[in-house]
Amino acid sequence: MYKLKWSKIEHFVLHGMLLMLCLTPLVLSFFLVTDGHWTAISFGKHTLDLSLPCSFKKLTGYNCPSCGMTRCFVYMSRLKFNLAWDITKAGVLLYIFCMVQIPYRLLLLIRGRNKSYKWIKRFMAVFLILIGIVVMFEFIFQFF
Repeated sequence: MYKLKWSKIEHFVLHGMLLMLCLTPLVLSFFLVTDGHWTAISFGKHTLDLSLPCSFKKLTGYNCPSCGMTRCFVYMSRLKFNLAWDITKAGVLLYIFCMVQIPYRLLLLIRGRNKSYKWIKRFMAVFLILIGIVVMFEFIFQFF
């Protein structure tokens, strides 16, 4: 079987992008303000309305699989775990996943690949599958 060899630059770009992908929503959640109907970004006294209606919900009347994720991330960043859990359990799991990714990706960027990290990759893959199952369960459960 052929194994793909990554150059150091490709390794750095890949893990740097994955780090930013996880870091961006976490950092933004500290500046967002939301109540479920509107979302704004707040910098001190300045507030910018970012509200975009969910087109899936407008068309069908049902929540899409990602409905509530913004509010969940905002509540998690403000340490309101009960409110976040009540909105969407998958959002809480995704927030935790992103939090774990930050030190892991930094470690990969600083130290490079290591065979001892294989168990972490397997755990994260299983955790992502679990998040997907919870998202689909919550989405399907709303129809009953």
